[in-house]
Amino acid sequence: NITNSIGMVVAYIPEGLPVAVTLVLSIVAKRMYKQKILVKSLATVETFNTVSIIATDKTGTLTMNQMTITAILWGRMGEYLVPIHVNEDKTVETEERATNSSRPSFTVKSESNTMNDLVLGACLCNNATKQSSSSDNEDGSENPAMETNYEESSEHTTKLVGDAADVALYRLCQDTLAINIEHVRVVNPRINAVPFNSKNKFMLTANLLEKTEMNTNENVLITLKGAPDFILSRCSTYRDDQSNSEMPITTEFKESIQRRQEKLGRSGYRVIAMVQQIISKDKYDANINEYKKAKKEERLTSDEPDLNGLPHNQYCFIGECQFHLFLPDIMHHTIGMFSLLDPARPEVPGAVLKAFQAQIRVAMVTGDHPITAAAIAKKVNILSQEISINGGIDTFRIEQDNEKGQTLAYLMRNTTIPLETHVIGELTTNVEATCMKTLDMSANVANKKKRRNMKPNICKRILKRIQFYFKDPNEVKIAEKLEIIPYGVVVTGGDIPSMDDYMWDWVLSHKELVFARTSPEQKLRIVMELSKRGEVVAVTGDGTNDAPALKQADLGVAMAAGTDVAKEAGDMILLDNNFSSIIKAIETGRLLSDNLKKVAIYLLPGGSWSEGMPVYFNIWLGIPLLLSAFLAIIFCMLNDVVNSLAMVSEKAERDIMSRPPAIRHKTHLLDWKLLFHAYLIVGNIECFSAYFCFFWYYSVQGIPLSSIFFTYSHYGTDPYIAKSSDDLLLIQQKGQCIYYVALCIMQFFNLLSSRTRYVSFFSYNPLFGKARNLTIPCGILFSTSVGLVLTLIPWLNSVFKTHPVPARFVCPAIGFGAALFLFDELRKLLVRRFPNSFIAKMAW
Repeated sequence: NITNSIGMVVAYIPEGLPVAVTLVLSIVAKRMYKQKILVKSLATVETFNTVSIIATDKTGTLTMNQMTITAILWGRMGEYLVPIHVNEDKTVETEERATNSSRPSFTVKSESNTMNDLVLGACLCNNATKQSSSSDNEDGSENPAMETNYEESSEHTTKLVGDAADVALYRLCQDTLAINIEHVRVVNPRINAVPFNSKNKFMLTANLLEKTEMNTNENVLITLKGAPDFILSRCSTYRDDQSNSEMPITTEFKESIQRRQEKLGRSGYRVIAMVQQIISKDKYDANINEYKKAKKEERLTSDEPDLNGLPHNQYCFIGECQFHLFLPDIMHHTIGMFSLLDPARPEVPGAVLKAFQAQIRVAMVTGDHPITAAAIAKKVNILSQEISINGGIDTFRIEQDNEKGQTLAYLMRNTTIPLETHVIGELTTNVEATCMKTLDMSANVANKKKRRNMKPNICKRILKRIQFYFKDPNEVKIAEKLEIIPYGVVVTGGDIPSMDDYMWDWVLSHKELVFARTSPEQKLRIVMELSKRGEVVAVTGDGTNDAPALKQADLGVAMAAGTDVAKEAGDMILLDNNFSSIIKAIETGRLLSDNLKKVAIYLLPGGSWSEGMPVYFNIWLGIPLLLSAFLAIIFCMLNDVVNSLAMVSEKAERDIMSRPPAIRHKTHLLDWKLLFHAYLIVGNIECFSAYFCFFWYYSVQGIPLSSIFFTYSHYGTDPYIAKSSDDLLLIQQKGQCIYYVALCIMQFFNLLSSRTRYVSFFSYNPLFGKARNLTIPCGILFSTSVGLVLTLIPWLNSVFKTHPVPARFVCPAIGFGAALFLFDELRKLLVRRFPNSFIAKMAW
């Protein structure tokens, strides 16, 4: 009939669940924004619970992005230690020093000419600029993309904008050496430049030198700045410390430079090198004209980037190179190096340890030298004391065996202990990953002819067509994860193109990972290989070239200081560019998953099961309807919804960051464990207690069970009950109120027990302590008030056919509820004591 139909609709539509889910997502998004995390889609929050590895940049994410020049180096032993003034909130003064020399005050006359050349290069080969701003961001916070230098004006602030290394060089020249950089740039105007990018790892500028008494001709200064290994390979001479004359670069000199770089790198210093060349303006113009002509005639066929006619990446003109024709007879000598210190964020080491505790691996992907990358990784615990330092750090070296025509990879531990020699097999340029979002189009084309000749079974075709409409288009295939080995590994980006599947398996099976000297393309390859091996990858990026990796990753994390392209490609934006915010986001995502499960485990037993069973019993067993449609609606929309919303604001349990990540293809919000616990255990106990109270009231009214069951439309007449139809209707209405109140009482105990999944209620109570949640008792009081108002106010009794409920008929529900609560406490105790037991495996 229509009454049963309405009852079924009310019972099996969880009215409170959509409201609770929407509210919990909104609360989580608001909480993340307070944690400096901007989530572009609420659905992204669910991914946090499954992240198994984080591939993070170093500069600005793990470090403070506040680089400071600590030393200027030239020749074999030339060195100037820059005086450092540290603010109270900075950590630079506590960092290790690569040298114990005293720090003299800078005097230009006391230093060599090389020093002056380096300072001039730092002023000119630099893209840092000052910008004026009348106010900060709307929320009062500063833009993390800008280095700020406040001037005396109270209304306007001056900010240094640019790459962190350029800002550090700018501050060195302006603050430490008291040089007017803007004046130097005006009298030595820039006429050509190639800006730094993460692929080339160098910056190249050409400036028209100022005319002086010593220099009356028009000359062009060409300055190249970048990674030392890149710069050194393009130089043929260097300026001697003592004689100040040019000397040819020898193997011994290169080794001495490499030793100085490694010494600085082991202490966490970043090193950049600088070289210069001077040519006449006439020669420069002739070279540029020749370059334009060659470009127009398409005679420039090199795969190297276009450098606008300036010397190409082969900066040392020993032998023939592409631009030797355009730039003959120019001076070329190595000038020196700058060491920079970018202190690690103080909260990052703890955040990395928290990630390890949550069984989430952290991989550093940086463009720095491997030694510098490893040093920073040790400081922030990516290469931890327990695993990498005590156990060992693995590396490998790739060499070509010309005799056998093979490429060999020598796997080593701590650079000295040989592990294995692997013959590199077939290399693949595109990753045929089972979990990738891209399709292998070549395979489809290759099998196209075979598919045409095949005549598939008609049943298979029909089944495939049906499955098409029920299949998730974003579903990925299952890939087994690698077995993790307890060692660290450091990989150089130059070796990545030579790695086959065996090498990738070996590298990515390490617990702690560091990738150095990597390009954005190699970062994308790393993300693809991780996805291929079943990992759920979160990757950070801030540049335009990082967009493919951000898009490919399961969770793309863009930086607020990054480009608009990176922000568009990412799934979330870190407003403070801080790695620890990612860990907070993962913790919040796990809390979201837990709270949604708690809401479901609370709503399903009372909302669906205990409301649906009375309708089934009425239809199948022929008994009177135990719960009216009106009371069912009130129970769903008022009693349960308010308490479920109180459950939304629950705080994280103590073990939330000690559990492994959820398995993407196995973990669901409503899995069979949760449904088993909600329906077959809690739901049946609640139904039984409410039925007990209902039938007890009927027996007290002189109506035995034999006069109730299987009566259907003959209720009251066959078998006969000595009561009028009005009396039977009044008894049924009062029995429905008793069932409703008993169900509310049982849900109170279900609410208290389902607040935690594993932790005891007595150590996680809602009244005081870290787990304090006063919305729980407030929700119980509200639900009690609703029940009292509906059953005690006469006007509502007459309108909605409700009646006062005698207390003794609902007292059994208190006993059953207490039993349910103690039963669940015992279950949690067994789960904690015996985590590998059958009960623990059945826990929701």
